[in-house]
Amino acid sequence: MILVFGTICIDRIRRVPHLPANGGYVEITEETDLLGGEAANTANALKIWGAEVSLYGNALGSGPDGDLLRRLLAETRLEFEAHRTRHAEPPAPVCDIYVTPDGERTMFGKNFSIMEADLSVVPISNAHANWFTAEPNMATLSREAARRAHQAGMKLYLMDFVGPNEPIPPGSFWQCSTDWTGTRNNTQKNVVWVQDWVARTGCFAILSDGPNGFVAGSPDHPVRAYPPFPAPLVVDTTGAGDMFRAGMLFGLNQDWSIPDCLRFASAAGCLKCRALGATTDVPTVEEIKSHIERHPFISKQYR
Repeated sequence: MILVFGTICIDRIRRVPHLPANGGYVEITEETDLLGGEAANTANALKIWGAEVSLYGNALGSGPDGDLLRRLLAETRLEFEAHRTRHAEPPAPVCDIYVTPDGERTMFGKNFSIMEADLSVVPISNAHANWFTAEPNMATLSREAARRAHQAGMKLYLMDFVGPNEPIPPGSFWQCSTDWTGTRNNTQKNVVWVQDWVARTGCFAILSDGPNGFVAGSPDHPVRAYPPFPAPLVVDTTGAGDMFRAGMLFGLNQDWSIPDCLRFASAAGCLKCRALGATTDVPTVEEIKSHIERHPFISKQYR
């Protein structure tokens, strides 16, 4: 069992030819509402690949957006448990995402800052799971849940926890992107950053840098840079990091070697970019493995 803790939201995706200049105007060419949120994206991929997964997330919200979010989540057939609210349920979290033809996205959030208000801590210690994963959007609860999961004997895979006193025990896995830390487009600096992070935490750390690949390592695996697998025509990069995390967890949960996990995760993240939205057109296990086999030169560099 993999327990995924974190954000579930509506991704309101709008395609635009370009982002307007300050005070400018641009026409939206397409708009669609999809299931989103780091936790939902990760759990959905794991479910599709056949992993046993349980999703713990924020309250889904009230009003029409809350009803829509419930319908979108129900379609995944994920095992889901929401935090119980002490008072009236807050509005549903919505992420407005503007996607340009190069696949890059710009995001604006609504109701994310109140997800944690009046919520009770999930009894993580009562869950029976091998792996626990979370992101820190619900700042206090996510960190408390990670501590409880570790105390309960679960192995941790934490994403985007970049504060000075994070609950990252030695031997755990950690992932982030240069959207939050490190230096974009500078692999040398990112290698140094990850080396320092590993020395401080004792975790296996992965720092991704989009089309530049990623840097990874641990006290037992030398920190170094890995090239990305080629992506098909990039439509939308939304959720690529969540797909990478799902790929790592899928392999780790089956006791794959670290190189095999990294290969699978990297190929999965690249293939995710071929479609609009984070939860649509999830690549199959067979597609991911075939993508790896088609690029043996890159695959061999994951040693």
